[in-house]
Amino acid sequence: MRISDDVRAQHKLVTEKFGIEKLALVVGASMGAQQTYEWAVRYPDIVARAAPLAGTAKNTDHCFIFTQTLIDALESDPAFDGGWYKSAEDVHRGLRRHAALWAVTGWCTEFYSQELWRDIAFSSYEDFLFNFMDGYFGPMDPNNLLCMAWKWQRGDVSRGFGGDVASALARIKAKTFVMPVTSDLVFPLAVCEAEQRLIPHSEFRPLKSNFGHFGLIGIEPSFSQQIDANLNELLSL
Repeated sequence: MRISDDVRAQHKLVTEKFGIEKLALVVGASMGAQQTYEWAVRYPDIVARAAPLAGTAKNTDHCFIFTQTLIDALESDPAFDGGWYKSAEDVHRGLRRHAALWAVTGWCTEFYSQELWRDIAFSSYEDFLFNFMDGYFGPMDPNNLLCMAWKWQRGDVSRGFGGDVASALARIKAKTFVMPVTSDLVFPLAVCEAEQRLIPHSEFRPLKSNFGHFGLIGIEPSFSQQIDANLNELLSL
């Protein structure tokens, strides 16, 4: 199952089950941004507005490699047993390595240098890593994470359109705000802006944050306010 399969299933539900013929706005973040792009490219006559947040229309090679390290962290745990573990808790070493990789790339240099983990009530760097990062990823199911990682790696709106990203993005008719996070190490500004320039009727609207990709969690009040302001403006067009 790929991102495109998800969107085709969503389209079937929206149009056949609910009889909706036009979507005022499709919005999603990270892998949700991949789905947003897929919607706008695959169904240009249905999507009136699109707002991909912190994600790309086609996954980059750099991002593919990062995602592969996340996969390897899980699969290299002996308890993973080829995916036949009895309990997710058995793969705790792999899940902690997975969390550590996200701790490096999911946040950003400023987050650590300015000790911004203090803003979210952690007493120390170690407290943050153990109680937030390990606490967040520790309860997750490794096979579910692997499934999402595989789909993320292969996200590509041009796959059904001859592999030409420019031609695929040119299909978009929706008024589009491309909204990356300024400090995101996973989906950098330059990559997102290069795609935005290929989309007709689009604008580049970076979201200011010192929390990296995890700014999407919405810890900073100003971050949510930026999203609200952009979406309200987009909906007024």
